[in-house]
Amino acid sequence: MPERHPLVDLISTIKTKEPTKHFSLLLGSGFSRPDGMPSLDFINQRLGSLKETDFYLYQEMSAGFYSNDDYRDPNAQITKNDRRFAEQFISFYINQELKGDYALFNYEVFFDYFIEFLYEKKHETYVGEFCEKYKQEYKISGSFENPRQFLHRFLNIFNQLVASLLINPRYYENCTYTVGYPGYEEFCRAIGIILKDHIVFTHSLNHDLLFDFIGRSVSGLWEYFTDGFSFFYSPYFGELHHTIEVNKEKIHKTNKVRVKQYSGIYENRLRFYKLHGSIDIYPLNLQGSKDQIIVKRDYGVGDIFKESFNKETGKFQYDRPFTNKYPSYLTGTTQKIKRYGDPFYIELFDHFKANLLSSDKLVVIGYGFQDKGINEILEEYYLKKGKQILVIDIAKPACELLERYPKQISLSTKGVTNTSYEAYTEFMAL
Repeated sequence: MPERHPLVDLISTIKTKEPTKHFSLLLGSGFSRPDGMPSLDFINQRLGSLKETDFYLYQEMSAGFYSNDDYRDPNAQITKNDRRFAEQFISFYINQELKGDYALFNYEVFFDYFIEFLYEKKHETYVGEFCEKYKQEYKISGSFENPRQFLHRFLNIFNQLVASLLINPRYYENCTYTVGYPGYEEFCRAIGIILKDHIVFTHSLNHDLLFDFIGRSVSGLWEYFTDGFSFFYSPYFGELHHTIEVNKEKIHKTNKVRVKQYSGIYENRLRFYKLHGSIDIYPLNLQGSKDQIIVKRDYGVGDIFKESFNKETGKFQYDRPFTNKYPSYLTGTTQKIKRYGDPFYIELFDHFKANLLSSDKLVVIGYGFQDKGINEILEEYYLKKGKQILVIDIAKPACELLERYPKQISLSTKGVTNTSYEAYTEFMAL
């Protein structure tokens, strides 16, 4: 008897759901760019030219870029050392590795560089020398002020700064669009039509929240939207600070609000998988447990607590699990591929593989086919099966993978906002 493929059970579960036809989407950064999400070039420029006055860093290590009207941190002097280190470490990297050419700075390649120092003991000579010179110049002492501590704190800051560039408060709103999301009406119309007789698996490589917002806000889509997270039975709460104005007086309030917990259950037709994580999801670690809990933080939600029942006191209580200050998302040109083996991402990628195997058609939007790990999965679980792909982008991606399967590739170079819904339906009819 041939060996049973590990994804067979998952595919069987998918196929028992109605409807029986399956369709897949894969979204890259080009999907979100028409709605104002920053380009890679913008992110590289903002981070590559970082100054310690560009961002705040509160004492609890919460970091983010200032906008033009942001209130300036009155305690900035306390965090000056970490902010100054961030500026100078990036400058050191550009001078050391890029020969001073700021135009060559790529934040994902840079991420690989300092993660390799932290966890793979690479670049130790140069990074060590930089940190020692930094300590001497600013007269910093203490056993905890060493290169690894500097870089661990920098990792926390850097990840939050990347996330802050991708936050759009509008995507957290609760509202409904009846004729599609502005600029994406044709796309929404096409997916609405496909949903009538297909399960639609939507896979995103983006950390931003545009499709999350479209999926739960557009009429004809939100009725079918599911992302594996749920409020139901979640014992996790976040603190929400807000201000109410009454008779011209401001009242400051703090309430606890329930947050969604990842269940891995996709019960509806429009199923959404963020393969590289998201700026709104955070891992929690409970004391005494090796299992990791994944929750979603809504806009403005701070510290996370778990509600539990204390048998000794006979009362409910709030426990505070450990969580990072930065969200869970994958970055780095090589480091993100190494993390595909993390339990949470293993589950997401198992879904991705099973969904590709079971889908009859695949539409790829705004993805440049530059991720080696993703390309290998597309080839192994879809293209080798002889199935068709519609690639929607503003130009044909330069990629050897597409050149190997020319008869299976259709192309629209109008981009997501200018490709008509007929292009989708004609592709479905192939």
